[in-house]
Amino acid sequence: MVPFDDLTKLKAKLDSYRPIPPELMEILDKKFKIDWTYNSNAIEGNTMSLQETAFFLQEGLTSKGKTLKEYLETENHAEAIEFLKDIVQNNRPITESLIKELHALLLKSIDYIWVGPRENRNQKRIYPGKYKTKPNHVITMDGTIHHYCDPVRVPEEMEKLIDFINHNKAEYHSVELAAKAHHYFVAIHPFDDGNGRVARLVMNLIIMEAGYPPIVIKNERREDYYLALSKADKGNFEKLLKLFYKEMENSLQMMLEVVE
Repeated sequence: MVPFDDLTKLKAKLDSYRPIPPELMEILDKKFKIDWTYNSNAIEGNTMSLQETAFFLQEGLTSKGKTLKEYLETENHAEAIEFLKDIVQNNRPITESLIKELHALLLKSIDYIWVGPRENRNQKRIYPGKYKTKPNHVITMDGTIHHYCDPVRVPEEMEKLIDFINHNKAEYHSVELAAKAHHYFVAIHPFDDGNGRVARLVMNLIIMEAGYPPIVIKNERREDYYLALSKADKGNFEKLLKLFYKEMENSLQMMLEVVE
């Protein structure tokens, strides 16, 4: 059993310091935005370093050797985080339409992606905010091909995902609900590109709605993260829940260190 009650206690301790002074909240918000943007993009192959990401988001300055697409991904992700804050503040429900808005924002001004092996790559047109129309798959860590949800079934499965999120808020701790919803979304893989980043935004939206800080899944834990998702595909969620628990504990402890 993952001790989610310990997170509830840590959150209560953090809440005892609220309202947190605005200057401290600004520092914390900037740190989360930079760390979250860097790590979520890096997991998907963006080569910008943490320092380059911070430099670009804070100063608007670019570094040599990075593509326009990588800078667009960074800028768009930071905007998506601000959008999440507005969603939480305005109590907007999580819907398919909202998830499509997030996807469109993440891929704003990005018209295509490169697909295929490195020596024979082709451009693939993408459509921000629209579900996939062709099947997609991934080569897993053990070398097998994992096929995602068939395009025909995506609207139905996304509707089920939204129902799962909205009808289980009292059943699960919000971090557990976020972990299970995250896996559900990744298993559907509803878009041609950006699925991982959208999945991590949606999971954090669930968490932030419950008053918790966001979880940042570190790029250096990418292998653990993918393995946890692979085990969840087979019905074993323990590794994924432990990963989410640990990263939430890290977020709460970091905030407590700042405010104390």
